[in-house]
This record gives sequence, structure tokens and C-alpha cells, in this order.
Amino acid sequence: MGIHRHVKTLIHIAAAGGLGLALTGAASAPMRSPGPAADTDRAALAQLYQRQADAWAKGDAKTYAQTYTPDADFVNVTGEHMHTRAEIAERYEGFLHKQLKNTRILTMEERIDMLSPSLALILRKGCVLFGAERTCHPNTLSWNTSLVVKQAGQWLVRSFHNTLVDQSKIAPRAPKTASTLPPRASR
Repeated sequence: MGIHRHVKTLIHIAAAGGLGLALTGAASAPMRSPGPAADTDRAALAQLYQRQADAWAKGDAKTYAQTYTPDADFVNVTGEHMHTRAEIAERYEGFLHKQLKNTRILTMEERIDMLSPSLALILRKGCVLFGAERTCHPNTLSWNTSLVVKQAGQWLVRSFHNTLVDQSKIAPRAPKTASTLPPRASR
């Protein structure tokens, strides 16, 4: 099945019933068995991420953008949509030399679903570390989703979407007690 057909299938399923359906196998059964090919691909995907992290830390926008397909779509945490590797390189040249200068990216959680031998869906929770920071600042914590394709034996990011975590929506809440629960209706 070609990449375009996979993408269309994922988009239709996400629109109809949420991304959860796509991940549970409604579109196509994800390859979850760790075989030699899957292990090799997972290692290659780890190398892809490492190339991104290294390029980011060096402020090398061109090398960072080389980890994306020529026709990639990239949506950053502010909702800015970049389309094409060239545009990602151009915009990140500015970002990595201004507001993101001397930063690093850190992944805290990662899940890789192999949707086919040439298509992977990666969900990551991470942040941007500034200067000597070792832990994530709540204002930079985000979830990102990547659709990664294998072309000519090389894994590249075709689509990337990043969303900041709204801390106010995940703050711990006081448990409800009998005194705070509404009274039961009388019978």
C-alpha cells in the first residue's frame, strides 16, 4: 500500500472516529511483533531522532530539515504550518539562531507504531531545554506526532505536528468528598 493511500486512510479514520481508531487497527493492523525488520527499523528511527536532536543542538537548520521529506508538512507549537523541507530549513534557520538559540530537545516518552514496513506513527512527549537546564520547564512541555516514511531505504519525517501541554488542564484536583458531592435525589 503506497504512502498516499496510508495517509488518506489515516485522515479519513481520524476525521470519522478519532486517531484512536487508527492506532487500534481500524485502518490497517499495526505491525507490533518485534522481528528483525522491525528491530532494524526501530534502530533507524532512533538514529533519525538523534540526527534531529544533534542538528537542533548545533543550531544547524539545514541538517535538521534534511530529516524531513522534500514535501513535508510541519506544524509547530504556535500553529505555524511549514510545507516543504526548504521552508522548514529557512524558518528554523531563524528560530535556531534567535528564540531557540542554545537549546536542545529532550524526549521523555515515545511510542512507535509500525503501520507498515514503510510507514511509522511516532508519538512523543518532550520539551525544549534552554542553556544548562536538565529538566523540562512546564512552558515548553509538548506532545508531538510524526508520520515517518521509508523512501529508498531511508526513514524521513513526512508530517509533524507539535502541541504545547496546557498545564491548567492537567493540574491535580482535590478529590471529591461526601461534603462536596451534590445531594442524592430523594425517593
